[in-house]
Amino acid sequence: MRRIVLFFLALPLVLRAADLLEREALAQRIAEGVGVLDRLYWSPTLNIWLDRAGDDLRAHYEGRLNPPWWSSANAVEVLIDFMNAGGGKDHEAAVETLYELHKTRGGTAARLVAELKRRGQWSAADEEKAQRRDAEKDAPKGEKTDYYTEFRNEYLDDSGWWGIAWLKMYDHTSAEKYLTTAKAIHAHMAKNWRPDKGGGVMWGEEEDKLTPNAITNSLFLVLSARLYERTHEPAYLRWAEQSHEWFRASALFDGTGLVDAPGHQGDYWSYNQGTYIGGLVALYQATRRVAYLDEAVQVVGSIMQSSGLVQPDGVLVEKLGTSGWDPGLFKGIFARYLGQLRDVLNDGKLHPELAQEIDRVLRASAASMIENSLAADGQYTIEWQKDAKDQTRNFNTQTSALALLVAVLAGAGPK
Repeated sequence: MRRIVLFFLALPLVLRAADLLEREALAQRIAEGVGVLDRLYWSPTLNIWLDRAGDDLRAHYEGRLNPPWWSSANAVEVLIDFMNAGGGKDHEAAVETLYELHKTRGGTAARLVAELKRRGQWSAADEEKAQRRDAEKDAPKGEKTDYYTEFRNEYLDDSGWWGIAWLKMYDHTSAEKYLTTAKAIHAHMAKNWRPDKGGGVMWGEEEDKLTPNAITNSLFLVLSARLYERTHEPAYLRWAEQSHEWFRASALFDGTGLVDAPGHQGDYWSYNQGTYIGGLVALYQATRRVAYLDEAVQVVGSIMQSSGLVQPDGVLVEKLGTSGWDPGLFKGIFARYLGQLRDVLNDGKLHPELAQEIDRVLRASAASMIENSLAADGQYTIEWQKDAKDQTRNFNTQTSALALLVAVLAGAGPK
């Protein structure tokens, strides 16, 4: 394997912001950032975040405002990672209540109606409509009854994010219910592996979404390998190995980075890189086969040097642009999985130069973000580099920033 060259250090920026990235200050900054996320987006009635600021339950009831579903899974994972990195247990109750209310379809309906009535936002017409709906016991024609139970829906990538989050909550609490949900989500994804569509788990179950892509299959790889590590059930390892082979056969790693889907060229979204690295790390942790870790090291080396996702000063950027809702969360996911690889390398005293370089990139990105991307309302904006043009800030950009800061905290010394 070729030697990983430390080609950028970003030391002036890191040293200038060293006090901001000291462990205690960093933990406080994360706690404050979570507070901003909750203050702006959390709905106590629904016990989940909403995709725009303000707890407008009437808009939610009418379908104009909803929980950012896959993004909320990532926010849950941020909270668990923060607690695991020494952030206390303050978020356990909220995460558990979120799980209990949302694992069953319609689990928040009674709370929503009661609160709308309390606010004076419930009409006689609403009551009549609700009574008609209650009288219709069966699901609407053609609707799949397991959608939105156990955090499954027609989008398999959405389901995968939740599976990983709840498996992490199982690790954190040892409560079997979270493992049960992770297994149910895995089964939902596995049944959507389609050899007739070229293999891989499909992006979605709707006819126009019956195509495989990198993100869905990376999440399936991570979930399969982690379930095998925890259960030792051979089927999960077979799925993980099959997923890994599908990536190879589909040539999704083009030698520089992970492309978005079979047949694509040079389209390097940052979160695709992170989740594939996470899959390789999970395979290594499940099997202790060093070849998987070596592959992760090779992939990261290429991404760092050639993909355009890392600036010369070490700051992460989104090469393909920042327009739209989803990309606001991508870099934080990339940072999360870079941090996981760094921690595995450090624990095994393997590839120390790459582990050090990953930490420099994460710290340089965090320092730049704190210096350049913190808005007056306490939210972090979508771009982290100096003189960034896009100042968009929303639920995704805040969650992404917190994922980066938690990744830095996890590598910042003793808990």
